[in-house]
Amino acid sequence: MKSYLKKHWPYILILVVLTTVIYGNALNNAFLSDDIAEIRDNPNIGNLGYAITSHPFGFIRLILYWIAFHLDGLNPFFFRLINLFFHTGSVLLIYTLLNFIHSRKLALIASSIFAVHPAIAEAVVWISGGMYPQYTFFFLLSFLFYILSKDRKLFYLLSSIFYLLSLMSHPQMTLPLFVIFPLYELVFGNFKKRGVRVIPYFILSIVYVFINLGALPERASTLQSVHYQERGIDNPFILIPVAISSYLELTFWPMTLTLYHSELAFGQFEFSVRALLTLIFLGITLVTFKFNKFIFFFLSFFWIALSPTLTPFRFNWIVAERYLYLPILGILAVLGLMVLKLEQFLKLKWSAYIIVTLIIILLSARTIARNIDWKNEDNLWISTGKTSPSSPNTHNNLGDMYGRWGDKQRALQEFQKAIELKPNYGDAYHNLANTYREIGQYDKALENYQKAAIFNPNLWQSYQNIAALYFESKQYDLAQEFIQKAIQINPNNPNLVVNLGIVYLVSGDKDKAKQAFQTVLNVDPQNQVAKQGLIEVSK
Repeated sequence: MKSYLKKHWPYILILVVLTTVIYGNALNNAFLSDDIAEIRDNPNIGNLGYAITSHPFGFIRLILYWIAFHLDGLNPFFFRLINLFFHTGSVLLIYTLLNFIHSRKLALIASSIFAVHPAIAEAVVWISGGMYPQYTFFFLLSFLFYILSKDRKLFYLLSSIFYLLSLMSHPQMTLPLFVIFPLYELVFGNFKKRGVRVIPYFILSIVYVFINLGALPERASTLQSVHYQERGIDNPFILIPVAISSYLELTFWPMTLTLYHSELAFGQFEFSVRALLTLIFLGITLVTFKFNKFIFFFLSFFWIALSPTLTPFRFNWIVAERYLYLPILGILAVLGLMVLKLEQFLKLKWSAYIIVTLIIILLSARTIARNIDWKNEDNLWISTGKTSPSSPNTHNNLGDMYGRWGDKQRALQEFQKAIELKPNYGDAYHNLANTYREIGQYDKALENYQKAAIFNPNLWQSYQNIAALYFESKQYDLAQEFIQKAIQINPNNPNLVVNLGIVYLVSGDKDKAKQAFQTVLNVDPQNQVAKQGLIEVSK
């Protein structure tokens, strides 16, 4: 290790500085999208017991959040620093791996482009996307120790441990990666002699499949109830060409970057071109097994690492930039080789570094600009609205933004557009109802809250707000009915129980009111509203 660091420290320093500079303007960005519910508004974010027990086979991320919280509370800086740590670690591991497999020059080319590539910036800048650099970091560590473990049992053990940590970081994306180990032996090693050494990775993957089988129905339910993704099976002959061609486009021309890649409806001619491009790419992957094993390995790496997202079962989006985080390594390794071949052809010394420097400057500028899109909610949804106009999620979030700005009419238009695009979009109905309530159109508010509850029965906020409307119109029986429905869905919310107590108190049922307030105080003795409620009951 000392010898390696002595020889390579200037390049390692360059990569660390490059990564830090490119993402420096994003470290103080706000909590965004899923970050809000998972971190900012999560009352258990600072509870170590919750971090360990809530996800017993995937607690690494929650423990890291717990550490970030105890460093400086709900400061996004430290939460996002976790992502930057894993990204920087992945960059250095890519440099080290490619240095072992090929050469220092190719390693520096591929790792430096990976460090700044805007197509994978989402996984670094978005805190909730950080599981992608995390699983990548642990897998690359596992792969590196496997390569180094020819006569070292300790390295082989460490490789297995890091593979397990990768599984714990993102089971779905890690599961097929056990194939990388026999593929490496087939291409660069000795499969006949060392093939048996890949068995533990296969066993770990299979065991983890069975452990997580129970999570599949929950995942499907979440996609349906939270993201309103319709159940069904997609045609892989359509899905795969669309996905692969889109990822190649993102890799070589990363201009259209968005949280929601919704603009994937192509005409017959364009789809035919994309399908042909995908077939050519697959053909090149297979043919290079005979002509260039390095290219074959890394193009196969791309396919294998991306394969979990190419299934026809609707457990993920068709295209998402964070999915590309590890797979893009396969393309960049081959790109690095092509740059070296070009240098040899041109017979110009340093031409490879000049070409790569120009590429890095262009990609860095795009990444820094993309970081600004992730600065806050407003920036994110405005930029997403420009690139994903047919996404109902985009219009729902734009409606929320305009509502916060005070432009209620524009907010109504955005929520209505979201519903037009997705007629069963419960959250959009709920937000539309909120806006109608804010402008005093209570009948329309009630109507849309009811629709929200129909399309998303788990949306307890709609039941709560229906109860509030009935309370305001002095229909206390109906207010009790709907606040109780909200409590059934979210029984651990003390505010709902307090509100039920207030309804009982105002309607004259002091015994039930006292019981509700006391229930809250038993759990939260400092709840001031419940304390005041008990005082009112005793009058």
